[in-house]
Amino acid sequence: MIPVLIVLIVGVVLHALVGVITRTPEDDQTPLHWQAWLTFLAGLASTAALVALAVGYRLATGVMLPFWTLILAADLFTLAWKLWKHRQRVAERRSLQSLFDRPSLGEDT
Repeated sequence: MIPVLIVLIVGVVLHALVGVITRTPEDDQTPLHWQAWLTFLAGLASTAALVALAVGYRLATGVMLPFWTLILAADLFTLAWKLWKHRQRVAERRSLQSLFDRPSLGEDT
């Protein structure tokens, strides 16, 4: 039970930090109750996927992995995905801003 609690506490802290790092101006416009509802649905979907993965692995190999390892793997994958998508958005914003900053044809610099 202790490893599960440790993984859950570390996951909550890491998700909170990544959520603050990757926050966009659009997120400020989303009502809090919608954010909470979407977070609940995402958690429900990931839990269903974890259970399906654990059962599939058990049926395929005959070995049941500790559930905390599945939670840890899902958390790390989710955090990496969020940071990668945020990095893509930042690069896209920079390239668009550089296009806007260039003078138009015939415009004085």
